[in-house]
Amino acid sequence: MDVFGFVKNALQTGLNSLSGRVGQLLAKPKKPAFPLADRLLADAFRLEQIPSPTEQEKERASFVVERLSALNVPYVVDEDGNILASLHSLNETEISREPLLVFTRLVSERWNSLESLGKLELQYARGAGLADALGPAALLSVAETYAEGRLAPERDICLFFSAHHFDDPVADAFRIVTSGTRFRPVAAIGVRGFMLGFLTSHTLGSYRALLTVAEEEGQKAGANAVVNALVDITRHFQKAAEAFGSGLNLYFKRVEAQSSYHLTPAEGELELELESADGEILETALENIKAVAETTAYAAVKGSFKVIASIPPGDPELSKDLADKVLKEMKELKIDVAEEAKPDPASFLSAVGIPAVSVGIASGREGLSVDTVELASVEKGRLLLERIILQAGKMTGQDKTQN
Repeated sequence: MDVFGFVKNALQTGLNSLSGRVGQLLAKPKKPAFPLADRLLADAFRLEQIPSPTEQEKERASFVVERLSALNVPYVVDEDGNILASLHSLNETEISREPLLVFTRLVSERWNSLESLGKLELQYARGAGLADALGPAALLSVAETYAEGRLAPERDICLFFSAHHFDDPVADAFRIVTSGTRFRPVAAIGVRGFMLGFLTSHTLGSYRALLTVAEEEGQKAGANAVVNALVDITRHFQKAAEAFGSGLNLYFKRVEAQSSYHLTPAEGELELELESADGEILETALENIKAVAETTAYAAVKGSFKVIASIPPGDPELSKDLADKVLKEMKELKIDVAEEAKPDPASFLSAVGIPAVSVGIASGREGLSVDTVELASVEKGRLLLERIILQAGKMTGQDKTQN
């Protein structure tokens, strides 16, 4: 017997077998670490690429409706184009009288035909308006988790996709859930893209206004008349706001003058925002600013002033228990927590007696043209939202007594 030959053949067979297994391992695609977060991001990318704003956000709404239909989740679309999906309680012995509302908006002002195509990197996802798309993508993720039986709420959950900006002074985005008892929620959670760990519980009231100035037709305006008018009126607005002291914040969001053919600007715009926790101060300040805009005159230059967005002051005490639940879940997930006071759509609900807070589900940076999302943060944000829904959606002793 050739012992050396036998050993040689055995070693060769072992090496061939090991080589084959290594080859299979390398060829086999790696399973994603967080498949649910990957699907959430995939929906965000697809939503981000759909043009916005459009009439009632019909294209983005169609995408959401298709996803809900595929998951067999019932929904309604109101006359304003808003979508309200229902995730019914899986508790067969207790039927909740009031649902928990989870809301977000479909509309984005930062869609771009090129930059909104999106780009996926090793640690980041980038794209114009990507942060805005994360909110509706997160609600679709909740619907998918529910449809697959991994989310079992004690009370009904309503997912609300608004086709309008919540702060639109003309459209009442929350009318479907506040005008009657059918969809009126016991509490509400607002979902936005950024920032994970930031909780808006002390919501300020705000007015955003736009002043437009332009050279009057047929009148000879002086050099840089429009620019001079914008600079001067800015000083007047600042002086009017200072009269309210620390109870009012005034921010100049944008000052822009436009020209053509290398001439001095013939028209310009000034966008400002007023913020206050006191509704009376906010209303008085707006009236004073408006009066300054309408009474300050400039030769051969005319102006117009209008309110383009508004949010009422919220009620932090009403939402305190809900905010405490959210903070507890953040800490258990080891998310760095930061409470903030700023204008937020949750105010519309707390102002009518519905506890409401808003949270972000991802970390990153909202840029002028491109948003940058930290991929590792999305899974934590997704888990946070699910845990908040389960905690905020628990039935109370009073609920069980009423049923």
